Amino acid sequence: MLEIVSEKIEVNLNSSKCIEYLSDLNNYINLFPKDKIKNWESNKDFCTFSIQNTYVLDIKKEAVSKNKIHLKSEKKSPFNFNIIIDIQSLKPETCTAQITSKADVSPMLKVIVGKPLNELFNYMANSIEKAILTE
Repeated sequence: MLEIVSEKIEVNLNSSKCIEYLSDLNNYINLFPKDKIKNWESNKDFCTFSIQNTYVLDIKKEAVSKNKIHLKSEKKSPFNFNIIIDIQSLKPETCTAQITSKADVSPMLKVIVGKPLNELFNYMANSIEKAILTE
């Protein structure tokens, strides 16, 4: 099992605005590096795309609570994983965002995908505020 935890990022927006934005998977295209994502398709509850022309990731929204969004892999993904985006309120107009994932990968694949996925989740967490503000 590969566990990845992004940096905890401070976002200068209220937590409900972040949860609302991140609850719509159409918005996730704005969180990924544009040069690494191809063949993007999405709706409010689902997205699929190829990453670095290597893997197709198929993601479904599983649940949304006051401060967490739960996502999970679907059939096209090469391995099973879940993602939890944790949004914690600090002040009325400030919150933190952190992305955690557990992926069911072989030890060999863990070595190959661990670092790139960690970098991807850090990029995504750091992109939340900018993505919402430019909406």
